[in-house]
Amino acid sequence: MAAVRPATLSDIDRIHAVELACSRNPWTRDGIASGVSNRNSIFLAAEDDEKRIVGFVCSSLILDELHIQEVAVDRYCRNRGLGTLLINQLLQTAAAENAKRAYLEVRRSNRAAIRLYEKCGFAEEAVRTAFYGDGEDAVFMSINI
Repeated sequence: MAAVRPATLSDIDRIHAVELACSRNPWTRDGIASGVSNRNSIFLAAEDDEKRIVGFVCSSLILDELHIQEVAVDRYCRNRGLGTLLINQLLQTAAAENAKRAYLEVRRSNRAAIRLYEKCGFAEEAVRTAFYGDGEDAVFMSINI
């Protein structure tokens, strides 16, 4: 079973490796370092039983709103509840920081992610046309915490 904990600067290389494997437009190593060290971010890492980072979630907390920027799980660890674990821990952490609402954008074609977010209680609010650089629409989803 995986454990979720706050990410640290020593995690950046492994987080970046997961990001490179999972994202169409991956963050740079410096971008990840900035997210981990930003005091307005909640950046969590998931470790497997052997203490390897196999997933992460990055978000920004502005006043009482949490913007979830990235959720990634290593391909070999998917469909084991790790995404749900990361999101639920993030929402609990944000609630403890007085967040009232969380929101995110997800590619319309990413049905697996949309199902995950719905399972965690998120609801579709709108579609943002041609949101991504390649012209794909984004589904805007939110949840009250």
